[in-house]
Amino acid sequence: MRKSAFIFSVVSLIILVSLFRLPLLPDHGQSLRVEIHNSLEEIAGYRQRPLVLVFISLTCHVCWEELFELKDFVDGMALPVTLVGVSAENRERLAQFIRRYSFRYPVIEDKNRTLFRRFRVRLEPFVVILDSSGEVFHLDDPALDFETRRELNKKKILELAAK
Repeated sequence: MRKSAFIFSVVSLIILVSLFRLPLLPDHGQSLRVEIHNSLEEIAGYRQRPLVLVFISLTCHVCWEELFELKDFVDGMALPVTLVGVSAENRERLAQFIRRYSFRYPVIEDKNRTLFRRFRVRLEPFVVILDSSGEVFHLDDPALDFETRRELNKKKILELAAK
């Protein structure tokens, strides 16, 4: 009975990880540079290269999936854009998230929800794509189903990267 309970636990963990497709990377004592900013203007390359803002809540696993999906997409295609996580969570929780998942892109702590209001973000995840001048190139469309939104966001990132 104990062996079957152990196997069930291991299989459950594997299924959970594959569902959310989160990189579970151990820290190994390596210090990851935590890059948390207060505004867009603090991001290196702002107004020099396109930004893909992904608005997330750390309590939303769908948000994590979207963030890591776009991270893999940008990295895999070696696109000349900067991916930026945006959250209203506090700095300490964001730093824990960054370290736990080795997230190597900048994150904005939008504690006053300034960017949320600016781009009229009503739900997370939500994607905003800014061109290299800082102008809105594309806003996510929450009226569409999730898969259609995801594909449209990727298409718009590719379109902007090709310019």
